[in-house]
Amino acid sequence: MYDIYIDDLFSFGTEYSKDREYVMDCIHDLFFDLYKYRVKLNMTDNVKSYLFKSLRRKVNRKYSRKILPQQTKYPFSTKDLQTDHTSSVEEDIIRSENTAEKSAKLTTALETLTKKQKKGLLLRFYQDKSYEEIAEIMKTSIPTARTTIYRAIKMLRRQPLSLFVLLHSYLFS
Repeated sequence: MYDIYIDDLFSFGTEYSKDREYVMDCIHDLFFDLYKYRVKLNMTDNVKSYLFKSLRRKVNRKYSRKILPQQTKYPFSTKDLQTDHTSSVEEDIIRSENTAEKSAKLTTALETLTKKQKKGLLLRFYQDKSYEEIAEIMKTSIPTARTTIYRAIKMLRRQPLSLFVLLHSYLFS
């Protein structure tokens, strides 16, 4: 089975990650898991589809948790450049106004969510909990926890300013 699907899986995996070695690791992990859990696996009508979905999940799951080394273009850090620079009053005012505006938009967007959705997002993105942990904390099933978070993200995407732009700038600024 490995020999039959390896080329297709590799091509498919490189669409989700440009790190070729990482994709190969995921493919090897996939086949290792298939062998490891072979007794517990159910029969499937479409093996290729099963393999593709499993690989996509594996690449996305590992990639989201994988810590990529920071690649710098220069041998010195940007902090070294900023030691002699003091920001002006105008820059500070602009920065604080931008932060306040983003915070207000994020608050407005979060107000459209239910308490359950807010709690799910908090657990998933701020506390980095797995869906299993979220389901246990919220006393629901794992599929319900996934659906709750999915629907919350879907609602936030409908807001004028994208959730990901807001959360990224809010979390990483």
